[in-house]
Amino acid sequence: MGCAFIALALPLIWRKVPPNHWYGLRVPATFADERVWYEANARAGKELLALGVLIIALGAFLYFVTIPFWISLSVWFVFIMGGSIAFAVRGWRFANRLLEVYKSETGRTPSNKPL
Repeated sequence: MGCAFIALALPLIWRKVPPNHWYGLRVPATFADERVWYEANARAGKELLALGVLIIALGAFLYFVTIPFWISLSVWFVFIMGGSIAFAVRGWRFANRLLEVYKSETGRTPSNKPL
């Protein structure tokens, strides 16, 4: 799972994923402005990469520690779910803040851009 997170993170970090409805940080703020999409997804990709590395490290640690299976499974569940939820919340908040910054810089909202 850690390797999958890393593989999913790299295109986001490299800003290779255009706005879409299937892959990336898909929240209203990222769809409102293309700059927000790329910035927020690049940061989310870095956090997803870190989560992937931590998952691999946790797997290595749990491999060498002798604990009951149910405790190991519980640690995995809490770590992966907690990390995923934290990842999503941090990304959403960052995208919203970034959209507000871009709005204040231009003095307009994405919906009233000149044609």
